[in-house]
Amino acid sequence: MRKRTDAESITAVFLCVLAVFFAACKSAPQGVPVKPLDLMEAGSSFYIKMPAETDPELVKRVLQSSVEGLNDEDAGKIAERITVIYTGLERKRNETLVQAVVSGNVPQIAATKLLKKRKDWEEASVYAKTADASREYIYFTKRDSGLKVAFPSNTLACLGCSVPVMLADYDNHAFNGDESHHIDDTVYEWLNGGGQQIRFYAVKPQSFLTILTGANLNLKLSYAKGFLVTDKGQNDQYLMTIEFEFNDVRMVKAGAGLLSLAFGLTNSQTQLTTPTHIVVSDIIINKKQLYKLFLL
Repeated sequence: MRKRTDAESITAVFLCVLAVFFAACKSAPQGVPVKPLDLMEAGSSFYIKMPAETDPELVKRVLQSSVEGLNDEDAGKIAERITVIYTGLERKRNETLVQAVVSGNVPQIAATKLLKKRKDWEEASVYAKTADASREYIYFTKRDSGLKVAFPSNTLACLGCSVPVMLADYDNHAFNGDESHHIDDTVYEWLNGGGQQIRFYAVKPQSFLTILTGANLNLKLSYAKGFLVTDKGQNDQYLMTIEFEFNDVRMVKAGAGLLSLAFGLTNSQTQLTTPTHIVVSDIIINKKQLYKLFLL
């Protein structure tokens, strides 16, 4: 994972690398297809899946906020190459650690050449060896931030502080038949499902609630997860569903009231599915609110 300051856009940190998709990169060993989630690290407190098809405009805005001078046309062409973005966030006192894997159509001819020409990026390699072959994976480190970027295949891009580990994992999956993953099974299954839904999972819900509401709500939650879909009747807004699992049944009633106040859920539907589990659905979020959340 890499460090960022609170002044930076969380999304911009990992999407800025997508600008080099036009320039391409050195052909890397391919092997069998590798699932993006298999390369994600454990340890993040918040995970999110963002399918590009769900909101191309969001992806375009993120790209333009990330890459100075990127016009609408070029941003749209880059967005067309993206299928889905997975990211993991771990919030610290004055920074957030970020990791990400991007799946899409990654042309492999010149990204390496482009980054080699830039003095603010440093090149390094990871080597994987088997009895009959040796494979080289190139990655680049931004000198001023420590951000590492790699393109292990023509469908994947990785970034974070642990990119060398991601590359080793990629090789094990692509060439050695490894089918394991690092993140918890429940998180993996949730993010892996949902089709074109924007999905998220808060492993540490206390931190998640603080970021989302700006309030320190101690509800003794075990986890929170949810998804967003475009409102078919109103294309400029999302409908969000969030599930909350409580560790203490005594907190459920009070927690439901506090959450309603914090999120303004008066028009949503709240359902108690088990004594410790609340599902809140039909939460209306204007897309401009979402763009603002990503500092766009």
